[in-house]
Parts: sequence; C-alpha cells; structure tokens
Amino acid sequence: MEGLSKALITETDALSAAPWWRREPYRLFFPLGVALAWVGISHWWLHATGFLPEYRPVFHAITQIQGFMTCLAVGFLFTMIPRRTGSRPPEVWEIGIGLLAPPLTTIAAWNQRWVLAQICWLILAATLIAFAVRRFVGSSSGRKPPNAFVWIPLALLMGIAGSIISTTYGSLGPGYEWLHTFGRGLVLQGMFIGFILGVGSLALPLMTRGDAPPDAGASRGDRLARLANVSGAALLVVSFWIEATYSLRAAMLLRAAVILVALVYNIELWRPPVRKGWNARAIWLAAWMVPLGYLVAAVFPEHYRAGLHLTFIGGFALLGLMVSTQVALGHGGYADLMLGKPWQVPAITALMLAAVIPRAAMEFDPRRFFLWMEVAAVLFLAATATWAAFLIPKLFGRAK
Repeated sequence: MEGLSKALITETDALSAAPWWRREPYRLFFPLGVALAWVGISHWWLHATGFLPEYRPVFHAITQIQGFMTCLAVGFLFTMIPRRTGSRPPEVWEIGIGLLAPPLTTIAAWNQRWVLAQICWLILAATLIAFAVRRFVGSSSGRKPPNAFVWIPLALLMGIAGSIISTTYGSLGPGYEWLHTFGRGLVLQGMFIGFILGVGSLALPLMTRGDAPPDAGASRGDRLARLANVSGAALLVVSFWIEATYSLRAAMLLRAAVILVALVYNIELWRPPVRKGWNARAIWLAAWMVPLGYLVAAVFPEHYRAGLHLTFIGGFALLGLMVSTQVALGHGGYADLMLGKPWQVPAITALMLAAVIPRAAMEFDPRRFFLWMEVAAVLFLAATATWAAFLIPKLFGRAK
C-alpha cells in the first residue's frame, strides 16, 4: 500500500510539475486542428471561385479527418487520459509526433503522395495507442475506464486497418477494388464514430448532465457490457463491408442503428442536458446529428453524400468544436463562460448547421454545384473563425 501511495504521488507530481504544453496539450492541438480545417475547406472555396482549377476531393477528406479531427482527438486524449489515470503527461517526443504528423499527412496528400500520407498518420496512430495502453495498464490511481472505452483502441485499429487496406489494395490485382471503398470508410468514418462512442461515454454525460459513468469492473455485467461494445464495433466494420459489396442503403441503416444503440445504452443521450449553458446543449445536438446523417443517407441513397455531410459537418466537426470549447473554457478557468450563454456558441452551431444545407444542395442541385460549394465553404470558415476569435486568446492565457 505504501508503494502504491508513493507511485501515485510521483505520477501526480510529474503531471503537475510538467510544463504547460505537456500538462495541457490541448492548447497546442486545438488551434492546429482548426488551422488544418481552414486548409481543407479553403481548397473548396478557392476551387469554387476559380482561383484553383483542380479539385482534389481525397485531399479534402484526408485533411478534414486525419488533420483537423485527428488534432482535436489527440489534444483531448493527451489531456484527459493522464488526469483520468493519475499518470504522467505525454512525453516530449509524443507531443512532437502529434504536432508533426497531421500537417505532414496534409502536405503529402496535397502532393498526392498517398502512401507517405498514410505512413505519417499510422505513426501517430501507433503512438496514440501506446500512450493510452501504457497509462491505463500502469495506472497508479487504480481507476479503470468506463466499459465503453473499448471503442477507443478499436477506433484506432479501424483507422490503422483502413489506412493499410486503402493504400495496398491495388497490389492484389483486379477484382479487389471494393477494398478501397471498405478501407476508406474505416478511416474516414469508422474511426471517428468509434472515438465519439468511446470518449463520448465519459465526456458527453459529464458535459451535458454532470454525470460521471462508473469505472469498469470485473463483474459478469461489466464483462457483458464490454462484449456488447466490441460486438457493436464489429457490426460497424461489417456495415462498411456491406456498403462496398452489397447495399449502400442497408449499410447506412446498420451504421445508424449501431450508433443509436450505443448513444442510448452507453451515453443515455435521450436524456436532455441539465447542465447550465449553451455549450452543453450544442454538444447534445451535435451528437444526435451523427446517426441522423446516416438515416438521411439511407432515405436518399442516390444522394447519400448529403446525409454523410450532415454527419461530418453537423456531427463530427460541430461536436469536435463544442467539446474543445468545453475543455478550453473548463481547464482555462472560464467556468462562467462554460456554464453561461456566450453568443459565440449558438453562432458557431448555427453556422455549422447552416453549412450542411448548401453542402447537401451540391448533391441535389448539380447545376449550381460551385455556387453551393462556395456558400458551404464560407459558412464553415465563418464558424471556425468565430471559434478561433473566441477561444485562441483563452488557450494561451488564464482567466483573471
């Protein structure tokens, strides 16, 4: 017992004594993520206005998911896991990989060096898995993550597998083209669905209702709960196989069902927010947009990208911006703003949801494709610029 107490003190001291950029790495990663979002979305705007003659949709997708969203996820996990486990903050080299890999992935993707882009991202994914495993397995606090946290390593494994499959399928010869769709889906959708369902099992109840889920245990019920979540992840993977080989509509329905069950079972998202402040309500709304987008895609399979972008913009991106807002305000000593009604929160929410409309119109009204692309890009850029103006001064300062 004495040894455990000393270990706990040592790990806690290591966290509190670390420089701010290791103790609170979200301060570095959140602005980097938004900067990469600007790179990916400005590409839309420049192409729509004629400044950029070539449109590169793969670059756009990689930058938004493996750049923007990955930075938000890494910043959150690097900050949350040491506090949850009472362990050391990320090492200097881990921070370095986290800061370098997303921009390098983006640069390689712009130059259509797809293998190099995925190698950069795979190094980051392996680093993040090792970081999480070491701190949860060696936790000196004795705390275990909630049962639904099994989604986090499974999400990273989906991303790793999808990255490898989507870049190597061509070596298998003709007849395996479906593997590209399968692998790309795992990287661009499966990974962040897994992150939302895993991290969200802790963060969403806490941020919207003030409820902290219980730690995982060794009871039969806990084992069954973990097995249920692993089974859900397996069904999610199957949905991408169904999309690539059988039926887009069936795949979207299965994906929506998996997400809805997890949101209800693990997060109890049917319960409305009770915490004060607009941010809690924006987080709750954004979480519902994730399965809703897949349901829309199932209803309009011939225009399924419209539904996907409801999930991507109204779900993934808005949820990332609102959770990062909660973290930045809460850790930065701005509890009055976190629990209050700053105008920026509904402005960001409205702009992001508004951006979904012209993005959907790109699918339903192809004659004015470039007009709708420009409008969607401007709305997205306005939302993230509002986020940056509101939060970046607070990320590098403290409340008085």
